[in-house]
Amino acid sequence: MKGPWGYPLKGRGDTGLYTFLRWLAVPFFGGIYRCRVKGAEHLPRTGPAMVAMTHKCFWDPVIAGMVFDRPLRYMAKKELFENEHAARFISSLGAFPLDRGAGDRAALQTALTILERGEVLLMFPEGHRQTDDAVHEFLPGVGMIALRSGAPVIPLALEGTQYMLRDGRPGFPALRGLVGPPVDLSDITTRNSKGYREAAQRMHDAVAGLYARL
Repeated sequence: MKGPWGYPLKGRGDTGLYTFLRWLAVPFFGGIYRCRVKGAEHLPRTGPAMVAMTHKCFWDPVIAGMVFDRPLRYMAKKELFENEHAARFISSLGAFPLDRGAGDRAALQTALTILERGEVLLMFPEGHRQTDDAVHEFLPGVGMIALRSGAPVIPLALEGTQYMLRDGRPGFPALRGLVGPPVDLSDITTRNSKGYREAAQRMHDAVAGLYARL
């Protein structure tokens, strides 16, 4: 079911809450922020997939969730789960906790389990929110998840969200985005740190290439 600007108002596999938030997000980001993202059809209709994007704003996972017609799962810093009500809310939207200060094996296993179940995993491979215009180095852990799961990696470039808050005051930039075809990792046969770094670098280059076309 498509809504204004071609964004889905109900995705395959949505919970009721996820669909409700789509109805809020589409007019808010599509209307007020004039968000236009092309290429969402590159996400497979079924089966596991990873969406890789930079993280410039708190709203990035919400906007990515609005763009695609399948619900997304994503890692969120564990501090967001300390409040019971907040934890319940963001968990219902697909978030699961990540301890960014340590090698979080539980988060890694959760990510792999999500892909094993045929769901879509949203990843922010830079590891931290970056508010500048650059595409920073991608962590090799995302390459490990991609190679170990075998899931296709869909790159997404989203421009403008870093300007939604300027000096503590809201800004109203026009948001633009581009989704690319799956990153080709088929020739990386090694499952070691070198292979993981190579996979992460290819993912980085794919996302950077999309920004160059915006």
